[in-house]
Order: sequence, then C-alpha cells, then structure tokens
Amino acid sequence: MTYTKNYIESRLMEHFSPKEVFSREELLAFFRKLDPDLKETTFAWRVFDLKKRHRMRDVGKGVYTIEQKQRFKPEVDEEINKIGSFLENSFNHHSYNVWATNWLNEFIDLQVTSFLYILEVDKMSIEQVFFSIKDSGKFSNVFINPDGATINHYISELPQAIVVVPMISRAPTMTVKRIIFPTLEKILVDLYCDPKLYFAFQGEQLVKIFEEALAKYVINYSRLLNYAKRRHREDALKEFLLEQPGLHNEVISAIE
Repeated sequence: MTYTKNYIESRLMEHFSPKEVFSREELLAFFRKLDPDLKETTFAWRVFDLKKRHRMRDVGKGVYTIEQKQRFKPEVDEEINKIGSFLENSFNHHSYNVWATNWLNEFIDLQVTSFLYILEVDKMSIEQVFFSIKDSGKFSNVFINPDGATINHYISELPQAIVVVPMISRAPTMTVKRIIFPTLEKILVDLYCDPKLYFAFQGEQLVKIFEEALAKYVINYSRLLNYAKRRHREDALKEFLLEQPGLHNEVISAIE
C-alpha cells in the first residue's frame, strides 16, 4: 500500500509529538514500517524536507524533536539601527554583530533598566571601528574591550553604553534587515563565558536565562557547543547544563 505524504506526516506528528526527542534510528524505523523498501537516499530527503518546513529540528547529531517552539527574532531598536547603518555607510563594514542586553529581560523576573549595546568586530578592525563611532558625535558612552575596573566603576553606573569587543572568528550570526545579530546560542554561550562583562546576569539569573530560553525558543545544541568549543569552554558548559535540574531532558539527550 502506498500512503500519501499528508498521511505519513500526520502519523509522524502523532507518533513523535509526545516524545521530547527521538533518534535517527527511531525515525527510520517509523518510515520503514510504512514503506519497507524505503531507500537511505529517500529517507535523507524526507528528513531534509521536514526540517526545511520546520516540522522537526535537530537538537544534536542524529537527534531530533518535533518543532513546537518559537524561533528567536532579534529586537531592532533605534540605536541598533543607527549602529548598523553607521557601520555600513561609513566603511561598508560587515564583519560585526550587535545586540542589546535588555533583550534578556524576557527571561528574568528582575527587569534590567540600564543595559549595554554589545558590538563585536573582527580583531583587525576593532580600533578603527571604535574611534570612528566615538568620534562621529552620533553616539555616547562608547568603550573598547573594557577591563573589570572600567566595567565596575564606570559602565555599571550608566543607563546605557556601547561596548566594542573583539569577535570570535566564525561566531554564529544572523542577518535581519541588513543588520548582523548574534544567534541566541551565541548570546547564551557569551553570557556563560564572560562573567565580568555580563556581571548583571550571573548566578541564579544565568540559570534562569538558560531555563527560559531553552523552554521558549528553538536551540541548535550543535551550534551552541561548537561555539563554546571555539571559546574553549565546551566541557565546562556541558557540565553547567547537566547540573541544572530545571533544564529540559532534551538537553541531556542532545549533549551526552
């Protein structure tokens, strides 16, 4: 018997939706119950098609979950628009990413009223970008790669500031309306790896951010851990994730 694509997908959703995660082997076994002669190439195409249409997603290598969460969309405010436009118009600079720490308010109970615009730029251009922004007269409170003393004594007292820091090569980013932003995976890793810069989001706040972000949004754990590896903190981040009882079981399946 030959089943229609809609019937197969309906059965797939019914079968796997109750599971937090499932393996490639489980998925292949499911398809072969409906089509015992299914070829590996056809199976690979079906997996690709389901992911492309956001019916399921990767959470690790050969581990999937049914798509039930939102995809993270950056908030573009006037200042971020100004920064993006300045970089593009001043010297057509595209090796950067920018975000604002007030984005994290959706994950925490105690809302942050003072916040930072984090502008990451490739190491070769960081001083050029910093002085161009600072001397333009369009922006105030601009700092370059601040140390702990500068953060504690100056930046922490300001309602908002722009912090220019060096960007890790091949950092995961996304482009929205011509502006380059970090992915949510990158933001989470940076919060964990840079406690001095993100001093307001450590301890219980950091755990809360991870819990809420992982519960609400689609997370690519391979991307998360690959970036943590580039920052030489992969094992430490894994340990942190596994220590938190409030994190979802999908985390365990994805990173072990």
